[in-house]
Amino acid sequence: MSVLVLGLVATGAVLVPASPASAAVPGLVRVAATSVNNSADYHSVTATCPAGKVLTGTGYELNGVTGEGIVDDLRPNGGVATAPTAVTVGAYETEAFAGNWSVTAYAICANPLAGLVRVATTSVSNSTDYRSVTATCPVGKVLTGTGYELNGVTGEGVVDDFRPNGGVATAPTAVTVGAYESDATALNWSATAYAICANPLAGLVRTSAVGASNSLDFRSVTATCPVGKVLTGAGYELNGVTGEGIVDDFRPNGGPATAPTSAASGAYEEDAFAGNWSDTAYAICALP
Repeated sequence: MSVLVLGLVATGAVLVPASPASAAVPGLVRVAATSVNNSADYHSVTATCPAGKVLTGTGYELNGVTGEGIVDDLRPNGGVATAPTAVTVGAYETEAFAGNWSVTAYAICANPLAGLVRVATTSVSNSTDYRSVTATCPVGKVLTGTGYELNGVTGEGVVDDFRPNGGVATAPTAVTVGAYESDATALNWSATAYAICANPLAGLVRTSAVGASNSLDFRSVTATCPVGKVLTGAGYELNGVTGEGIVDDFRPNGGPATAPTSAASGAYEEDAFAGNWSDTAYAICALP
């Protein structure tokens, strides 16, 4: 009898593993959509994944506005029980700008991933100069991509910190959004952080690259995935510029038939800034 019990226990241990099995990210591509090109104060555009694919990460690019435009809305759709399939990017002019400009939204898309959902967390709403908020994946899930939204500040707020956690040997599970007023405003406003989360993925890590620290008006840096891995999402961080820097370019590489493997972050000073500052790019990477 004791032998039979031990056999059943051993069999149970085989059938019920201690942790969920990992999966890879098949069919990964990058899709782009660009708004109209004109001199309007606000532009918005949505990039949608091809039919049958889901959204793992986001990106954007401001075209022609060179430090005078701010992305107010980088919002993946979906919800706590619904896989995201698209991202909407909305941007304002920070100062009156007579030139024509546009905004590009980037969607990183893959074949359906187990457990994919979008989580949102919103900060307090008040008129203080700075706020920070973190969206954390449900227990047992990992972070594949990121998003944010500034509420009530209409072009007067700038995201300075858009940072997934994790590291080169640790899967990310949360994203922190930190935002400043770019100009003093009495408005009450808040920030929302969006985390795109899935069941554990094979080889998921977060890499980073830090640009030079100096007082130049513009800088750009690219975070690249380890060899053999693909980009599921990204993030950035401005260091030392405290609300006077604008990330103009948050761009995954790749294309409609090519898996992305890196993410670029390009930033301008909004107004002349004498201090030294730098830009960090983050890449969230997994096995394909």
